[in-house]
Amino acid sequence: MSAAAVDHAATSSSSTTLQTAKRNLQFLYDPSSPNAPTKRRTRYFLRTLRYTLKFLFWRLVRYAKYAAVGALTAAVAGTAIGSVASGAAFVLAPTGIVGGAGVGLLWGLGKFGWRTLARRVRSGEVHGADAREDERSEGHVEVETIKAPRMEEPW
Repeated sequence: MSAAAVDHAATSSSSTTLQTAKRNLQFLYDPSSPNAPTKRRTRYFLRTLRYTLKFLFWRLVRYAKYAAVGALTAAVAGTAIGSVASGAAFVLAPTGIVGGAGVGLLWGLGKFGWRTLARRVRSGEVHGADAREDERSEGHVEVETIKAPRMEEPW
């Protein structure tokens, strides 16, 4: 084989490799593009890679939001506001794992209690909240019982 033929074969091989790479990247960017890879295995691999990259991107965005909130809290805690309101700073940014777990536990218990109380009040299950029923059970003046209407969810 002559040197020109070998050079031509290497050039055509690299140009087809470059075209294949461009086509694969275009399919990776837009799976509904008209010039998709011809091999099914390549298409499946690229589609899986696309979904994995999208998942990782949005997961990083999610954690970046948490990191930004933490950085902002730390920046505020380091200023004069943080030194004046040190008690509130512990609630906003507790120190250590135990402090964070404690604040999280208190927050969860508070949410649970608030929701349970609201549900009981809405359904009328709160015991001892009906003054007329209390008076009637104690033998005082008979009064007409009016049942409270059920409240609808505000959302």
